[in-house]
Amino acid sequence: MKIKNLILAAIAITALANCSSDDFVGDKSLQDSSGTDGAISFTSGTPAITRATGADAALALDYKFKVYGVKKVSTDYSNVFATGTYSSAADYNADPDAYWVWYNTSTAKTTTSNTANWDYVGAAGTHGTASHEATVASGKDQTIKYWDYSAVQYEFVAYSATAGMPTITKYKKDGFTVNATAAQLAGFFVADKKTVLPTNYKETVQFTFRASGTKVRLGIYETIPGYDVKNVSFRPNASEFDATTNNAKLSGSFNGTSSSASGTYNVTYNSTTGIAEFDNTAASADNHFDFGTFASASTALGVTSTAPMWATGSADYQSVLPNTDNVGNMILKVDYDLVNSVSGETIRVKGAKAVVPQMYMTWKPNYAYTYLFKISDNTNGTTGTEGTNPEGLFPITFDAVTVAATDGQQVGIITTVSTPAITTYQDGSVSDAGITYANANGKIYITVNTDGTLATLNASGTTVKLYTVANGTTEADLLLAPLYEKTEVATGDGVMTVQTSAETVNGVAFEANQYATFTPVDPVLPATIKTYAFEYSKGVAYVAATGTYVSGTTYYTDNTGATPVDTSSFEEGVTDVSSYFVASPAVMAYKVIQIGSGS
Repeated sequence: MKIKNLILAAIAITALANCSSDDFVGDKSLQDSSGTDGAISFTSGTPAITRATGADAALALDYKFKVYGVKKVSTDYSNVFATGTYSSAADYNADPDAYWVWYNTSTAKTTTSNTANWDYVGAAGTHGTASHEATVASGKDQTIKYWDYSAVQYEFVAYSATAGMPTITKYKKDGFTVNATAAQLAGFFVADKKTVLPTNYKETVQFTFRASGTKVRLGIYETIPGYDVKNVSFRPNASEFDATTNNAKLSGSFNGTSSSASGTYNVTYNSTTGIAEFDNTAASADNHFDFGTFASASTALGVTSTAPMWATGSADYQSVLPNTDNVGNMILKVDYDLVNSVSGETIRVKGAKAVVPQMYMTWKPNYAYTYLFKISDNTNGTTGTEGTNPEGLFPITFDAVTVAATDGQQVGIITTVSTPAITTYQDGSVSDAGITYANANGKIYITVNTDGTLATLNASGTTVKLYTVANGTTEADLLLAPLYEKTEVATGDGVMTVQTSAETVNGVAFEANQYATFTPVDPVLPATIKTYAFEYSKGVAYVAATGTYVSGTTYYTDNTGATPVDTSSFEEGVTDVSSYFVASPAVMAYKVIQIGSGS
């Protein structure tokens, strides 16, 4: 799976002994307390799933990057890798300029400033690999640089733009502002900020470049025995839930409605890690996102999580704008046809809905998100009239969200499209084809979303259990037949625990008491699949009533539900019932979780 957008570039220092004044070109204020000078030069590498160095790394960075570096003597900063005098108010992407660093194959060690085919010393004009040159502006010659041992520290920042230059302003040692399309951000690499202390002078200073863009993809598959699912129609957002489209539009809170949008971000560096952090300059304002055309009119959906039907017809990710300030859930609402695979009988299911919790919707730079929806025989859609006929019969479970960090880390998430929606998540479960859970990937995380609100899994009256069930079991089997054969995992390997402490995994924040975890056991050969079932149940609760009397509703004197209120004298729409209680119905829901063979 090609998900590596993390690139390393190093600033290497070569020792020079007994340099004469004629040998020195550059910073005339150099003070060398060690008695030895060190010329700064550059090299690069790309450690991710596999390590790439040399020409491969140069290609990833479009054969050039821009570096800005300063030194701090006592409390005063001065420019090193930039033209002009240091100013905290200057924009070093404009005037004065930060330095360009360029790549030329087979030139290593031909100059003091070039030890690994990278160089930065040059007069005004173009330098580097043909068709990928860096341009040094007129009057902004770039000179060789040396470590200054009177400095208490050096600070370096860098970037490389490989897919069209975004608009960068206010470029300083502590951050900058960037305006770009999603495609431009996908090719915009920002290095972690590096602070170098005197004990590390003359050593390699290694930049870690990270992609600034976000990637997403969306797919749907089905597991309904004896039926194909075709002709999926999407209902984009709250104001359009009565309209349908063949484009995979989902409602929520987004920066732009498609991958063609552009946005502006203030970029700063984390004070601990140095990693660039992107902050939207404007709140997410668009209420839906279009994942692309969904061609299910005549073609049936796939039937596994590794062979879904993808929006746009491809498993490739599409670039989108980061959405780090998102505070809303994402909602899928669809209609679809159930087509009997033997008789051809067609049943139209309407209004099937799934909620992806906000915790999985903060689209971060350098991450790729996969949203898989599983239509099963346990849907919250209806085959009749919405709002009149009951929901169910052929429920849709949402098998859903995966988050894959594009520096090589992988995370898998699955959510049921039902009420409530149950989400499962496992680091390392993502592949090019989709999602596969396995013991080798460690813990599976489970959350329950009650149409927008995460449930407290250890609350009074709430019970969660984990079972093993026969392969091929569906959510509907378990709901329609409470005594359906299942074995609770109560001891030994694979036991599930409701976690009472918060945990963050690859940017996904789990709150205490709102998630459970278990480490699955792989299937025993020759079986290739092992099936678990997560059960969520909540008994009848009695909650405070609000507003005025509604005819036909039973009210109670307290939250035990022991004593009904005599409502014979109540007037509908008039009598205040806020001092009474009403019953909140019992809930039972299942999520089937398939585990593949470990590797």
